[in-house]
Amino acid sequence: MKSLLKLTILLSLLVGIFLPFNIPAQAVTKSKSTATVTASILNVREKPSLSAKKIGSLKKGTEVTVYSKTKSQKWSEIRYKSKKAYVYTKYLKFKTSKRASYLLDKTKVYTYTSKDGTYQLIPTGKKYNQTWDKWYYSSKSTEKQLFIVSENSIGLYTGYIDSEYYIDIKYPAKVGQSWDVGYEGEGKARIISITKTVKTPAGNFKNCIIVKEDSGYTTYFAKNIGLVKATNNGKTVTILKSLKKKSPAN
Repeated sequence: MKSLLKLTILLSLLVGIFLPFNIPAQAVTKSKSTATVTASILNVREKPSLSAKKIGSLKKGTEVTVYSKTKSQKWSEIRYKSKKAYVYTKYLKFKTSKRASYLLDKTKVYTYTSKDGTYQLIPTGKKYNQTWDKWYYSSKSTEKQLFIVSENSIGLYTGYIDSEYYIDIKYPAKVGQSWDVGYEGEGKARIISITKTVKTPAGNFKNCIIVKEDSGYTTYFAKNIGLVKATNNGKTVTILKSLKKKSPAN
């Protein structure tokens, strides 16, 4: 299966980070976040339980710093009078900053030119395990192959059902971010730029993320598009030729 992955995904898409299939879940964040109380009065408790001792209350509109959430997400840890305390998460409105997505656009059909010819990536419009989008890889030289892609706060992924998956980008996306490629002797992959403009036959894409492996493979990802180019030791081996809206026939 690993050889098949290399033939259909690695050599064409040049995404080569092998890992066990179970994609990391959306982890409970340990970083601080800011939220505003939405209830008229929100009770503050000593522990994350409705039966825990009430140690105070917060008025509607009060801004709090949330340090973490319980596994169930029902309770948020805050500081009340400089001490650790808990409030019910459903009565908090979190301030969020929208993170750019680099996932393939499942409303589009992608056509690439590679060293082995032309191939397409075609969305099926279906999901696997609720978090993965199903796609087909199609070319004249090989049979149509099903693969899956997903994205969460931890990273962007490509893989096969019940098999390996790859990390395309590890988040947060910043220059210097690195991760193990995952198979023996291949070293690391790292982000070397997040501002590159990449010119392709399908158009010019600004502020692309560039991921370079120790082996010399380099991939270029555009916001809301995904992979637009790949090179091997400086030579282009894959480039986006066209991007068209998916038709009912696809």
